[in-house]
Amino acid sequence: MTSWILQHFLNPSFFWPGMLLVAAPIIIHLINRMRYRRVRFAAMEFLLSSQKKNRRRVLIEQLLLLLMRVLMVLIVVALIARLIIDPNQLSLFQGAKSHHVVILDDSVSMQDRLAEGTVFDEAKGVIRRLVAEGAKTPRSQVFTLILMSDPEKTLSGLSETDITEDLLVELSERLDVLAATHQAVDPAKALQRAQERLAEDRSAVRQIHVISDFRNSDWIDNKSAASVLTSLSKANIKLNLVKCASESHENLSVTELGGRVEVAAAGVPVTLEATIRNWGTRVAEDVRADLFINGSRLPRTIDFQTIPAGESITRSFDVVFPTAEPHQVKLTIREDSLEADNQRFLAIDVPEQNPVLIIDGSPATEQAFYVADALAANTSVTGFATSIQTPEDLRRTPLENYDLVYLINVPELAPDAVAALEDYVQGGGGLVWYLGDAVRPAFYNEKVFNPESGLFPVRIGAAPRLTDRPVSAATVQPDLVPGDHPIFKLFSNVDVPIYDLIFVNLAYPLAEKLESQANITKDVNVLATLRQDQPLILEHQYGKGKIVTCLTAAGPLMNPEGVIWTNWANGPGSFSFAVFQLELAKHLVRSDRTLPQLESGKPLAINLNQAFYAPDVEVISPNDQINRIQATPSSSEDDGEEGAADVPTIDVVYKETDQPGIYELVLSTTEQQRERRLYAVNVPADEGSLAIMNDEALLQELGPDVDIEIQQAGSFDWIRNESPGSEVRWLLLIVLALLCIAEPMLASRLSYVT
Repeated sequence: MTSWILQHFLNPSFFWPGMLLVAAPIIIHLINRMRYRRVRFAAMEFLLSSQKKNRRRVLIEQLLLLLMRVLMVLIVVALIARLIIDPNQLSLFQGAKSHHVVILDDSVSMQDRLAEGTVFDEAKGVIRRLVAEGAKTPRSQVFTLILMSDPEKTLSGLSETDITEDLLVELSERLDVLAATHQAVDPAKALQRAQERLAEDRSAVRQIHVISDFRNSDWIDNKSAASVLTSLSKANIKLNLVKCASESHENLSVTELGGRVEVAAAGVPVTLEATIRNWGTRVAEDVRADLFINGSRLPRTIDFQTIPAGESITRSFDVVFPTAEPHQVKLTIREDSLEADNQRFLAIDVPEQNPVLIIDGSPATEQAFYVADALAANTSVTGFATSIQTPEDLRRTPLENYDLVYLINVPELAPDAVAALEDYVQGGGGLVWYLGDAVRPAFYNEKVFNPESGLFPVRIGAAPRLTDRPVSAATVQPDLVPGDHPIFKLFSNVDVPIYDLIFVNLAYPLAEKLESQANITKDVNVLATLRQDQPLILEHQYGKGKIVTCLTAAGPLMNPEGVIWTNWANGPGSFSFAVFQLELAKHLVRSDRTLPQLESGKPLAINLNQAFYAPDVEVISPNDQINRIQATPSSSEDDGEEGAADVPTIDVVYKETDQPGIYELVLSTTEQQRERRLYAVNVPADEGSLAIMNDEALLQELGPDVDIEIQQAGSFDWIRNESPGSEVRWLLLIVLALLCIAEPMLASRLSYVT
């Protein structure tokens, strides 16, 4: 009953008092029937006889008079409470006191350009219209504004506030300075927050207005958003989706900027890659990008040529960083509908060299020199610097100082050295195994091999085995048969038959597989085999790091019978050995030290060793503003990134990262030194998709039981300014006037003296 009253009266508070007034004419009528004392006299018999004849007629006339009086009261109540026959005539801001929760989409796609301003400007205009309409009936409505980018945050003065002229003025001032973010948003979270706000609200009517561009990627197939919309509809909360964009625009965006920055070194060319996606429906032609290093534009452009609709194009290019320090890279394309995604940033901490540790168990470490020459014959060209040590030295060497570790022809390792290697690889370090005549298979099979996950990927045989070669020259095939892996990519498109120049005479086979023992670790990837399909080069993951194992020697090791293990390092194809080692190093070099790329709005958080760093931190934002923050004691039990175990750590968290660009953290050490760290913050790549959702697709996804209204862009008819129910009021006034004439006439006719 209450719901019916709210839907059909603009002033429902007068309804029940009016119903009480209906009792007044009834009470008066009954009193009039009871106020005369009966007195019998001589002519009474005649009067009684006459009354019996006319009783039914008089009773009907009196009931009609009573009905007219009751109807007059009802009409007056309907006029005061402002009866509405059709509830659809009710304006959003007319009727009972309502709570209007407005969810404003402030994601980066709202910066899409329109003829005048942006989609976000259009959305702010819709909010102004809503509040202006509500201000015509002050303090009859309640207003709450929720931003999709941060639904948990309450804007001061714009939460559960009565709509008045003062609120309209304040809101206009707040909206003038409010800008769309550079973040991706999830509408489900904002809808859930709105539902929580309205759950305990005792207001008579609850309404949610979602003001957005309604991009296809945010709303279609969003199961969580559909679930919340369904829940809101079942809770009798009115849902109003207001579109602010009427059509999709063509748009290009830079979706990726990176490369093997882990191997960057001062003065050494590093190959970067950039990807541009065409989100539109038409082919993009003559697409070019400008490159900036540390804020200075390079005198060249990256040509992407033509990008088909809905596709991406990736281009590679070389960059030289002359100094060993953090560097900033920015790639930009020409302006289009959405400017925010036309650039992308990358931060690179360029060292002087990339250190590689080579542990060689051969006499005089002669095998290590082949790898060292391949990696660092000219450090200024390759960027790698090698250090050759023995297995005994491994126990005293801090592995965290190296980007990659080689273990060549190592007989066995002490338990503490094995533990150090496990920690190193699990933390993200890269490891390469090469075997040889000094290897003790029992150690490898029992101490470093594990069927589930270990440092060594296979159980090997008791001794190396000679490679089987075909007798017929017509069936000769290369000893080395590489698979489809990036480290062999440079060999696949050359005319020289490189693999024909490489022979492998000796290699360790896999141990015979027993029923109770596996001879290979799970998830091992075979990168290359011998021609008889015997595994030769294998790769597997261990923690955060990767391990590559070669089951032959690194150099031209000779067995007692005078057979050379392999000629790859010093034979006719030795140039390919150097290329292979460089590609292998780039593939395995530890990546956990790469400066992270964050999405806009994601907090920048690092953990520091309190013994090395002071809690005072400076943050320099992309617009060169300096913010000073304090690190707080770490609440976790994890050790600091530079520290050892049992050393207290501190957390640095900076949340104001909406603006894309390079953020610089200036850390102070306990020795009064200053350390710079750069972090790249970019617009989410998928926000460049400007396709607008299809209304029918959303309604079909929600189902027929969900009551929801969708307003088209540019249409404001749903914000009614006219007074509803005017036709009913005129009809009621006419009926009331007729009753006011008829009631005295009938009352005069029925009056008599007894």
